[in-house]
Amino acid sequence: MKRLLGRGGHILRGLGGAGSPRHILRLGGRASAVALAAFLGVLVGAALVWSVASKRAPAPASAPPTLATSTQTSQPSVSVASQDAITAAVKKVGPAVVNISVLFAPSKQEALIGRMFGMRAQPHPALGSGVIIDGKRGYILTNAHVVKGAEKVRVALPDGRTFDAKVVGMDPLTEVAVVKVPGDNLPQATLGSAENLPIGAWLIAIGNPLGLENSVTVGVLSAKERDIPGQNGTSLQGMLQTDASINPGNSGGALVDLNGNLIGMPTAVIPSAQGIGFAVSIDVAKQVAERLIQTGKVPWLGIQHRELLPDEAKHFGAPAGKGTMVFGVDPRGPAAQGGIQQGDLITAINGQPLKNAKDLGAAIRSHNVGDRLEITVIRKGKEMKLTVTLGAVPQDLGGRG
Repeated sequence: MKRLLGRGGHILRGLGGAGSPRHILRLGGRASAVALAAFLGVLVGAALVWSVASKRAPAPASAPPTLATSTQTSQPSVSVASQDAITAAVKKVGPAVVNISVLFAPSKQEALIGRMFGMRAQPHPALGSGVIIDGKRGYILTNAHVVKGAEKVRVALPDGRTFDAKVVGMDPLTEVAVVKVPGDNLPQATLGSAENLPIGAWLIAIGNPLGLENSVTVGVLSAKERDIPGQNGTSLQGMLQTDASINPGNSGGALVDLNGNLIGMPTAVIPSAQGIGFAVSIDVAKQVAERLIQTGKVPWLGIQHRELLPDEAKHFGAPAGKGTMVFGVDPRGPAAQGGIQQGDLITAINGQPLKNAKDLGAAIRSHNVGDRLEITVIRKGKEMKLTVTLGAVPQDLGGRG
């Protein structure tokens, strides 16, 4: 899948991986054990490095997008007016962009290697970013892969305050997570919308790349509605593409417009390219965050779907720009249990027509886990109405964080 801005914004395969510094097998024990490890490291170091890195190393240049580790292209020059707007925007949202430090237990592979040499693999740290979206209740928006599987989460504000944080919930399918801190008088970002933002609009990324707090980069909105492949058959849909510089640690930070309004969360890059980064749209993140804050869960249909191509529309006897085609059904999901099949064209939810894949995602997120939906599909030229009871998004989708 993509490599997302790995754990804490670092390179990882799928939704897994670690922060910066990279996952390191930290070995503890007596001095003799350490000396032995050093000696053996000369002989087997390459094997150990390959064994650990093979799980998290970047994919070849031909691989699809992956969680953060891009080299950056030079940014276009800005006018004085734009520069003033950027300065004002950063001043407005910067105080709400936080540093998220996490602690992860050693992986099974790391623990196994440690045992091989009579040593104990230690927990390892990682870094990411987050944005305070509710300063009164202490809710912070971040990426799912930043906190997925974390044993401990700590949040540091630009003003120097630090808090232990609790993970409220996460949705691996949209890469959205919410954490909560006990503070009740915190700065918060103003939520905007990417819906009407034109291609080419200036954007500002603020985060903690490589632990450098509140670093600012500038670029433009390169495209909307990008779908990038994920791990275990998942995908991230409706992503914003930007050339604003995104690096390990930017994951879960802020992507804002010139008014300082939050319009997205930097999430993924294509490491073999320059200036091709992706962010979760705030329009999606807000829907998911609301569900997580209210219930801790996000509704799940359990399908993979995409836009209908013109020749496919003719095959289905449906006009172009209508519905979304199912190309994968999770056998354990609500859709499978409700009778939805690969190749079905979903055209309506509870009688409300769907224009595209984006409409379906928004419709599902507007409901709650346990809601019963009437789903209209076209199968082999015939219209059918199926009843599906929404489940909760499984936390194992997308791989280990």
